[in-house]
Amino acid sequence: MGDHYQTLGLRRDATKAEVKAAFRRSALRDHPDRHASSTDAAARADAARRFRLASDAYHVLSDDRRRSEYDLRLRGSTSSYARTSSYGWASSSSASYGYGYGHGHGGGSWRRTPPGAGAGASAGSIDWEFLLKAVTRRGFLINLGFASVLLSGAAFLDGSILEIWKMSNSGKSFEDAMESIEKVKRTHKGDR
Repeated sequence: MGDHYQTLGLRRDATKAEVKAAFRRSALRDHPDRHASSTDAAARADAARRFRLASDAYHVLSDDRRRSEYDLRLRGSTSSYARTSSYGWASSSSASYGYGYGHGHGGGSWRRTPPGAGAGASAGSIDWEFLLKAVTRRGFLINLGFASVLLSGAAFLDGSILEIWKMSNSGKSFEDAMESIEKVKRTHKGDR
């Protein structure tokens, strides 16, 4: 997928109003309804493709959260956004351009392409940005804290049990302690 800013002919610091105006110009030029009566199938398909790209660019650049995530990815990562259907596969059919700016039609959603699936990514590469985001999420940090408290408690109990054993059985080995337990059991059996 190309650069959304380039698709709409915008600079990276374009305002929301500029994004909207650029999309409107592109939609007026490339909307599939405008080319429906064309006899050239290749021209219709090309216009539908350009409209779909413009719709996708507008969808990302008009939303502050999506735009900031997209800008972050542009700066440091090879992964990209892909328009996916509700079935989870990327849509490339010319019939999926949709109306109403091409969003939400057919239950689609925006998803990040899986690590390693982007162009130029090697098979063993690690998406460090994604990993850093996952590790610094609040839920992950809370779970990490909870797990460390549980592990610390288990280590403390293990050490405490060992110390109590040593205090109660000073000078005795484990075998000696087991022998004395067996003696007590035999004594109790004999008393019955």
